[in-house]
Amino acid sequence: MPELSYMLGVSTERSIAIVLLAIVVLGWAIYVFVNIRQAKAEIGSEIALAPNRGSLPDDEELEGRRLEKVQAFGVLMLLIMALVLPIYWMLEGGRRSGAETAFSEQSVARGERLAAEYECTDCHGADLGGARFAAVVLDIGNQVADKESFIINTTWEAPSLDDVFTRFDTDAETLDDVTEVRQIVVYGRGVMPAHGLEGGGQLNDQQIDDLLAWLWDARIGKEDEASDGDDDPLNEAANARAKARFDVAKASEEYSGASDGKILFDLHCARCHTPRWPGRGPAQLPNNGGTIMVEPGPDGAGRYGPPLNQVSLERLFPDIEDHISFVSEGAADDVPYGERARLGNYGMPGFKKVLSEEDIRKIVEFERGLKAEDQMLPTFEELHEPEDDE
Repeated sequence: MPELSYMLGVSTERSIAIVLLAIVVLGWAIYVFVNIRQAKAEIGSEIALAPNRGSLPDDEELEGRRLEKVQAFGVLMLLIMALVLPIYWMLEGGRRSGAETAFSEQSVARGERLAAEYECTDCHGADLGGARFAAVVLDIGNQVADKESFIINTTWEAPSLDDVFTRFDTDAETLDDVTEVRQIVVYGRGVMPAHGLEGGGQLNDQQIDDLLAWLWDARIGKEDEASDGDDDPLNEAANARAKARFDVAKASEEYSGASDGKILFDLHCARCHTPRWPGRGPAQLPNNGGTIMVEPGPDGAGRYGPPLNQVSLERLFPDIEDHISFVSEGAADDVPYGERARLGNYGMPGFKKVLSEEDIRKIVEFERGLKAEDQMLPTFEELHEPEDDE
């Protein structure tokens, strides 16, 4: 319990300080009292009382026991002060560290309360591991060739948040280094609404800081970060989760015969680069209550992110190694990449902490093998027709 130890530390330091203050005050009180008692009684004549008018003590009296007592008292006071200051300096570091720890824990607690109030876990899962949540109203008319508007109520799979720092702010060593996740929380991303005042949300800067503190405290594999002494950027916990998801998908009937690159692409890239991917599956039609099966568009045809195919990628990354590096590192802050310039610091995430270089290479090879002519979107008739409620 760091907060308890901090409080105990503060209490101990305060007790020591009070005792030392009491000793100093008592010492001065004794000194004043003794001097008053030893002072000469007033005899009614200022001339008689004036020290320069009367006889003064001789050297033997001045340099006797009285002087020694005064000197001893002064030495004692100096000794107390000489001990108090170093003790205070030594304890100050621990007090400050304890105060920072307590403040951080309080910030995390406030962030958790805010997350509950704004129902973050309803979308991202109680354990922040991702979840499917309630219907989202979407207009996918721009993705259907012969219809101006096609409104559906569909479910949406929210990404996990305990590993968000393995995709964004991947080089952040402390919470002070976080910029990308802050931008996402403030301004939103895709269907995620903006939460910060600057983005049109309701949370002020302190509340955004509290939410980030909560996310930082919940990050996956944080226990292993301090012990990692090698240059391997992989987050072992995030990589283990990715491997488990891959194994499940590879063994499924849906991906029977699919390449590893296709599976990895769907698991990590399709959300942003394949049309209708997040909202795929049965969806309701609000106008008549019927349902429609929303099929994902062609692989890599583009959605939140740009289309990916032989033409676009060979133009952006003539050297495949540059493409691999980009997928590993993600978009640099406020730096345009190729002709697909997305300025700002919350564009393309990096996957160096989630996937091995071999897995990233498989994704890149799959993307560079996609053909632009195969990425034409299906017409409305090619989607399943609505089924009337029986």
